[in-house]
Amino acid sequence: MRSQVDLSIIGGSCFLDAAVNDSRVVDLIQPSDGLRCMRVTVAPKGLGTAVITIKDIGLTPPLATSSLVQVSDLDWIRINSPEEISIMEGSSQSFDLIAGVDDGSVFDSSQLAYMNIHLHVESPIINLIEDGDKSGLGSNIIIKAKHLGVTTFHVSARQHSGREVFSQTVKVEVYEAPRIHPEDIFLVAGAYFVLTLKGGPTMGAFVEYGSYDNGTAAIHQSTGRLFALSPGNTTIVATVFGNGDCHLSGIWYS
Repeated sequence: MRSQVDLSIIGGSCFLDAAVNDSRVVDLIQPSDGLRCMRVTVAPKGLGTAVITIKDIGLTPPLATSSLVQVSDLDWIRINSPEEISIMEGSSQSFDLIAGVDDGSVFDSSQLAYMNIHLHVESPIINLIEDGDKSGLGSNIIIKAKHLGVTTFHVSARQHSGREVFSQTVKVEVYEAPRIHPEDIFLVAGAYFVLTLKGGPTMGAFVEYGSYDNGTAAIHQSTGRLFALSPGNTTIVATVFGNGDCHLSGIWYS
């Protein structure tokens, strides 16, 4: 599949003459009559730099404008993600891909569809959510967490020469849906109980507990030690901070 890019034309008449100074670098594709006043399509042919000149001969005097087009091969590709992430089992997460060259230039996201990008997963506890029948991926991928565990993934792209370029590796933890244990409890005033969190992310994560009514029951923020103070009921909240922040609550009676 050959890449193309559209250059928008703003203003002027519809009597346009488009030319390129180096046909070895790009071809110009004239759009249909209804669109020729709005854009010109550029198709890369070889590596290099070319100048596209649009001359409006319908104006008096004629006016011209130009655009510099650089055709490059990619040098690097990157997944826009932290080095470690956590995803809950059964859920999905989207990742943007970025590709560029060593001089600091970055390709427009539309060009990634032509780079023969593929996903590589170490262990099949995650899988790619496909978007139609494509020979390669585009500028965005969606991964679904299938099974509990830890794995890694990266993407590859192919240069014009056929050489593969690889992204960084991202470590993924697929965790069980978190829940407070036990799910409910009855305590007498003056008693205490230590709550625990089942499931949830573990990589770089920590838990903070809180009570909606500290007059009924108070809880230690980090240890989960629950103190029953007076008759009534309250809701205990556990918030997990880290690579996969989540929030959950349970109702506790004292």
